[in-house]
Amino acid sequence: MRNFAAALLTTAAISLTACGNSAPHMEAAAPEPMMADMQQGVMAERGQMKMAQSEIASAPPQGSSQDNPTAQSFLAYRYDYSFSLPVKSVASTAKSHAQICMDAGPQLCQILGSNTHAQSEDYVNASLRLRAEPQWLKTFAGNMIASVESAKGEMTNSGTSVEDLTRSILDTDARLRAQTTLRTRLEGLLETRNAELKDLLALERELARVQSQIESATTTLKVLRKRVSMSAVTINYQTKQVAISGSTVGPIGRSFKNFFGTVADGLASVIDFIAAILPWLILIIPSLWALRRFWRRRKSVRPVQINKPD
Repeated sequence: MRNFAAALLTTAAISLTACGNSAPHMEAAAPEPMMADMQQGVMAERGQMKMAQSEIASAPPQGSSQDNPTAQSFLAYRYDYSFSLPVKSVASTAKSHAQICMDAGPQLCQILGSNTHAQSEDYVNASLRLRAEPQWLKTFAGNMIASVESAKGEMTNSGTSVEDLTRSILDTDARLRAQTTLRTRLEGLLETRNAELKDLLALERELARVQSQIESATTTLKVLRKRVSMSAVTINYQTKQVAISGSTVGPIGRSFKNFFGTVADGLASVIDFIAAILPWLILIIPSLWALRRFWRRRKSVRPVQINKPD
């Protein structure tokens, strides 16, 4: 039972060391034999962590291309391209590039998103987001530029950005190795026959916590290595501006097209006006004629004044 308690204390000290913390209060309360075991365990664990970091640093990065400045760097590359094409070639060119990526397979190229938006008949824009293997991307970029030029387009922008993930990968991998070693020791302690129930329950909880950290670190490491092994690519397609477009001469064409229709609409409006005012004319014209005649009669019967001589 005493050996089990000493082993449990040693494992707890290793757990604190893996997380970057120290436990001076535990060391002060431990007996001399336990103290020696704990110190040996801590030193061994630190040595394993340093060895893990040195092995990762000396090994070539997984998925990194020869463009990386050193073999010890884990760099995530991001490429941005912008193309200007005729309006009729924007959507078809973006679709062809997406098809090339799908034909290559998910191991070489993955489509993260695509979008095509037609603002008018003379302006269409599209975008394509990819994640591609660096060596395959070199060939794809050359074919992409060639296809744009064959469609009478041109590249308007090309940029590259780099994010250094070396420290994140090294730290995560070292933490993962330390937690894996701790899990192995906890599993060994769990198989002890003479342990009490409360100690076994404490071991179960500690083992579950360590397993959760291992799974989290494993997922994080896979994501980081995926960003290194496959580069992110963003491609934008825009309509090339022209001096005279369909929208410029469109109103004139529409006017000629609607000429006879406009004349017919005007004539119909005149007919509607005549039809609406004709009943009023039937009443107004005789009334005006009668009023004019009455005025003439009244003027003709006006008495004539005769001047008498003085």
